[in-house]
Amino acid sequence: MNKSHQIRSLSIPSKLNPINQKIEQELRRLRAKEEASASTSTSESIIIGVSGLGKLYECINQALSLPMTQQTLSLQQYEKHVCELLKGCSSLLNICNSIKEAVLHQREATNNLESSLSEKEESSKIGSNVASYTCSRKEGIRKIRDILSSLNQLNAQVLEEEDCHLSTVIKSLRCVSIINLSVFESLLCFLSMPVAKPKRSLVSKLMNKGTGKCNTGNEMNDLDIVLHQLVSGKLVTEEKLLFTLKKSKALVDVMQGIEIKLENICKHLSETKVCLIKVVSF
Repeated sequence: MNKSHQIRSLSIPSKLNPINQKIEQELRRLRAKEEASASTSTSESIIIGVSGLGKLYECINQALSLPMTQQTLSLQQYEKHVCELLKGCSSLLNICNSIKEAVLHQREATNNLESSLSEKEESSKIGSNVASYTCSRKEGIRKIRDILSSLNQLNAQVLEEEDCHLSTVIKSLRCVSIINLSVFESLLCFLSMPVAKPKRSLVSKLMNKGTGKCNTGNEMNDLDIVLHQLVSGKLVTEEKLLFTLKKSKALVDVMQGIEIKLENICKHLSETKVCLIKVVSF
């Protein structure tokens, strides 16, 4: 999908009430961050995007909880659009839960690896544990690609919908859905990065005397590189092992951070869904 184009096209009316003004501000802020990180996929940019999305939905739910908003959306002329938004919200919630499961899968795989490396077993056993981690990682990538396929289908549906002559809230919800898809796409691309086949120069930088001062910006990639270095040598040194443990812990921390943010988004999406169901049932 042409993410940068669709993000730049997001726009809602300027004459808004305070809550909608806040939605517009959050949209602009998140849109700018997404455009700035369009060519990169670092854990920092991912967490910022997911966190910003949570704040955006918090504003949306404030707007949807207003009696005036509910009365407006319950008008017959908006019935079709509200039903489409409800359907889209349900799909986004399902996708968010699937992504959360994928993140959990990666965190557990890394946790298991970290635990096994902490036991400081013999080289052959370490190689077996690394191979198990790699298999688990590849399995996760396959699942993530399925989620990406669902995301692309939903993206096509959202972009097909017409938004002329719609209420400000409906336009805002559509804008939020589009930015949501963009944030989720960035996260899935981060998670589905192929198992790295490191170049020697990059390995040497990452393993720079075990200091860990050089990072690729993607903890999954960093761990792949140091794991390759760990098992490719004839001897597993204490220095290499400790450095690998450091990288695995860093990845676990990142996955935990993303997991918490996704849990927050799931909560907000559930609230949005409930609000839209109330409108439909008026």
